[in-house]
Amino acid sequence: MKRVISIFVAVIAVLLSTLFAPAALSQNPAAAATPANAATWKINCPGVRNVPMTADPEQALPLQLVSNLKCGEEVEVLDNTEGYTAKIKTADGKIGFVAVMYLKKSVTPRRAPAIESANVENGIARWQQGAPGCDHFMSNGIVVESLTANGITVQVSLHDTGWKLRANVGIANNASQPVHVQPSQFILDELGAHGKPLFYQDPAELAKNVTHQVLWTESIAAPLNSTPRASNLTATTVDYRYSVAPSVSTQNYLLQHQNAEEDAVRNKGKETLVNPARQILALALKSSTIAPGDKVAGAVWFERGKNPGQLILRVPLGDQTFEFPLSFRQK
Repeated sequence: MKRVISIFVAVIAVLLSTLFAPAALSQNPAAAATPANAATWKINCPGVRNVPMTADPEQALPLQLVSNLKCGEEVEVLDNTEGYTAKIKTADGKIGFVAVMYLKKSVTPRRAPAIESANVENGIARWQQGAPGCDHFMSNGIVVESLTANGITVQVSLHDTGWKLRANVGIANNASQPVHVQPSQFILDELGAHGKPLFYQDPAELAKNVTHQVLWTESIAAPLNSTPRASNLTATTVDYRYSVAPSVSTQNYLLQHQNAEEDAVRNKGKETLVNPARQILALALKSSTIAPGDKVAGAVWFERGKNPGQLILRVPLGDQTFEFPLSFRQK
C-alpha cells in the first residue's frame, strides 16, 4: 500500500512540475530564450546623456531602475508590443524596459556577393564573354563590359563622339590593399592591318577647345564579335534613360557617372554648353588612390581613328592590367 502511495505521489509531482515550469520560466525574463531572429537595435539619445531601463513596462515613479544605457549601445528587442515601452536585452544580459522613442534600428550593411576572379596570365586579365570574372550588361541603354580579377572590378563603355573616343571607366576596389589609378597610362589600340595606338588625351587640353562637345555620343562600342543592342545614341536620343539590371554577381559602378554625364548634356544643350571646361574636368577620371572598399568612375579620352572598328582598351592597375576587346559597328 505504501509503495502504491509513493508511486502516486511521484506521478503527481511530475504532473505539477510539467504544469508550473513554463509559468515559472515566463516569470524569470533572464531565463527566457532569446529569439534567434531578433533584430539588433541601438540606443538613440535625442538631447539626453543616457536612457533609463526599468524593471516595469509602465516605468512608474519612483523608477525601478535596472540600468542607465549609453548612447549608441546595441541592444536586442525582445518584445515591442507594450506601446510606450519595449522589452530589451543588453549585451551583458540585463533585461528590462525602455521607452520606444529611445530605440533606433541598427541596419547591418549587406555584403556584396563574391565575384569569381578572372584568370590572370603574365599580369594580364582579359575580358572574354562567359569566362570567370567577366560580364556585360546594359546600363542606360549602353553596353558595359565588366572584368574582376583579384578583388578589383573594372567596368568600361566606349563612345565615339565623332571627334575623340571617350571611355567611361568605373573601378571598384574590393581587395585588401589600396590601388593607384593613373588614367594617362591607359592604352587604346586600334586593331587590324592599319591599326595603331590611339593616344590618351589630356582633359585639361580638351577643355580649352570649346567648339567640340566631347561629352556627346554618336555611337557606342560593344564587346568584340557581338552586336550592340543600342548603337547610334545621338544627341536627339541621349535624354532617354533606362537600365537593364546587371547579373546577380555584378554591381553597376558606372551608373552614377553616366547619369551625371547625360544630365550635363541634356540640361545645357549641344550649342549652349555653359562652362564646358569645368564640366569636362569634373567628369574626367582623376589620378587617385582607391582605398579598399572604395570606388571611382569617370571619363577618359583618346585619339580617334578614321573609322573606328575593333579596339583593345588596357587599364593598368598595380601589378595587373585589365584588357577589354571592343568593337564599333561599321556604317
